[in-house]
Amino acid sequence: MNPIDLKPTDLTGLTNRSVMNDLAAIFGEPWLEYRAEYDRVSALGGRAFPIQLDLELNASCNLRCAMCPISVESPKNKGPSTWFDFELYKSLIDFAVANGTKAVKLNYVNEPLIRKDFVKFVRYAKQAGILNVYFSTNGVLLTKPLAVELIEAGLTKIQISIDATTREVYDVMRPGGDFEKVLRNVEMIRRERDTRGSATPLVRVNFVKTELNEHQLEEFLATWEGRVDQVGVQEFIKPTAAAREIYSSRSTNKQQSSFRCAFPFRQLVVTNEKKVLPCCTFWGEQMPLGTLETPEQLLEFWTGDRMRYLRQMHLEGRYREIPECRQCVDGGCRTNE
Repeated sequence: MNPIDLKPTDLTGLTNRSVMNDLAAIFGEPWLEYRAEYDRVSALGGRAFPIQLDLELNASCNLRCAMCPISVESPKNKGPSTWFDFELYKSLIDFAVANGTKAVKLNYVNEPLIRKDFVKFVRYAKQAGILNVYFSTNGVLLTKPLAVELIEAGLTKIQISIDATTREVYDVMRPGGDFEKVLRNVEMIRRERDTRGSATPLVRVNFVKTELNEHQLEEFLATWEGRVDQVGVQEFIKPTAAAREIYSSRSTNKQQSSFRCAFPFRQLVVTNEKKVLPCCTFWGEQMPLGTLETPEQLLEFWTGDRMRYLRQMHLEGRYREIPECRQCVDGGCRTNE
């Protein structure tokens, strides 16, 4: 069974991490340069502009997962009229490409496939010069026609969150989902990709460790070995609010005094409400840098005092002095209570 590779600056471990570098066979030297730069900033190296942007294109979800703050949020005032404007999106992508951004993740804590026009966001980013365009999804809304459109639009990677090996555990982790349908959809998008002779999108399945599902982790890894390109195993991050109180009974990086977080060195998040956040976890929303009005503000936020402070505190190993960072890293494990 492929081992989980968990870097000392990350909260998600991966199997088969090297598969990302294999895409250089398609994208050439620019891809290798991007991956080298990504590794450098992930090791807390400085950069004039984020190598990645995370853009939340809608603020809604079709599930009410136990480990997500959306489980207690009202869907009111989150309809299509409130969604991220495509013209603003294009201006952000163009500015980001001009300033060296190489990756775009098209979601935050939302379900991006709720948007019927989602594919055009993927297509525009790829055509504009973003090398790595990807997103996470619960997989329930994925259909064969949509999968084909995503493949043809140039999607680099899709991350499908499952968190279980049985329907019983899945239903507790992801209320409102359809376990068997999601499993079929994982197989379907890989089959459609392979049938077309495409190397992308890479297909990754995710497992968030909580006390509700940790007993299935080894089985989950064995189940998906050889069936997908990667498995992601995420340390549990206690949400800012949730429908039920849960923890993780096991942890790895989160209990190491040497842990440093790479997020402030790597990316910015722009929410559907245009709030700019310093990281992509739930707790990033508790530390907004400001509200985005123009693309140029991305550079201002990235080089501003608050981001410099976050980076310095993590470089010095003092993140626990920042309440939000302490809650994010330490708050989800019972042994850290």
